[in-house]
Amino acid sequence: MLLLISKTITNMKKLYPFLLVIATPVILLLMSNSTGSTGGKTGSIGDDGTTCTQCHTGTANTATNWITTDVPSEGYTPGETYTITATGTHAGVVKFGFELTVEDSQGNKVGTLLITDPTRTHFTNSNHAVTHTAAGNVPAGNMNSWSMDWVAPSNVQGNVGIYAAFNAANGNGSTGGDVIYKSSIFIAQYNPPPVLVSIVPNQAEQGTNVMTTITAENTMFGGSDPVVSLTHQANPNEIISATSVTVINNTTLHADFDIPYPATPGFWSVHVDDMILGDAFQVILVTGLTDGNLKQSKIYPNPADQRFIIEDANGAELSVFNVKGELMINLKVMNENQEVNISQLSRGIYVLKIQMNGMIRTEKLLVN
Repeated sequence: MLLLISKTITNMKKLYPFLLVIATPVILLLMSNSTGSTGGKTGSIGDDGTTCTQCHTGTANTATNWITTDVPSEGYTPGETYTITATGTHAGVVKFGFELTVEDSQGNKVGTLLITDPTRTHFTNSNHAVTHTAAGNVPAGNMNSWSMDWVAPSNVQGNVGIYAAFNAANGNGSTGGDVIYKSSIFIAQYNPPPVLVSIVPNQAEQGTNVMTTITAENTMFGGSDPVVSLTHQANPNEIISATSVTVINNTTLHADFDIPYPATPGFWSVHVDDMILGDAFQVILVTGLTDGNLKQSKIYPNPADQRFIIEDANGAELSVFNVKGELMINLKVMNENQEVNISQLSRGIYVLKIQMNGMIRTEKLLVN
């Protein structure tokens, strides 16, 4: 009898290390989960749809409205910081944990998550996700909630997804009997509307031609043919359409206008497609216009290189403006074939303004 008891004790001693080897991973797993997810368990695209069901029995239930943010309805602004809150509810829950991450439509982690409550949350998955701490898995009644901040990214195509998985545990110390949930929301980047910013020059006299530079923001003029016009503030049916429009880049274009002699003096609005810059252009009243010889004057060569010649404009005042409306040259024409040195001008488009005997003429000059 004593021999049998001795053998039994000996066999049990041999079995203890084996049982300890088996039990240790389970104990470590339970301890690990109590202090947060091991990472990659949010049910997101980048996490291959994996949730806590990899360790806990059952199928993940889809929950709605469990993730909220203070991102405006029109979308997030890159570089701005927003608060994300994950909230779960489950009747009779004893321990409540979670993991949350943020990804683009391709499953790439985007933006920067920030811990704002280190007592209840911490990073996991190489700082690409947030999960609960041991102090953060204790629910308040049937609910638990966690908050963190997120710095919005730039250059993200499409919507950004916020994904989270939740474990509503029964507290029995095992992986059985727990209920797993997953939830997600999607937000888009805010795209400010296109707006017109300025028109230069912003005025012209009746009976003149003016070449303007119109600038805008958040536009894509490149590759398009914008429709450009002016309308009088008091009479929107009085329209001056641009005679030519040249797109410079996505936010800048040149527009030429022939301002009729009978055009109503005062402020006019600028229209580019559906955009309006109200009362941004002024038509100036001109009196005493005569036919004279100014209409017969000639300017050549055009395009010009180092110089050009103005012919049949003796006595006129000549002004040269760049596209910003800045005066570059101003002189008095002293003979019938006046040579004008433009070697100091850089390549580009300029506006010539010729005034004589109360008459004004403008012309576009291209400098090579």
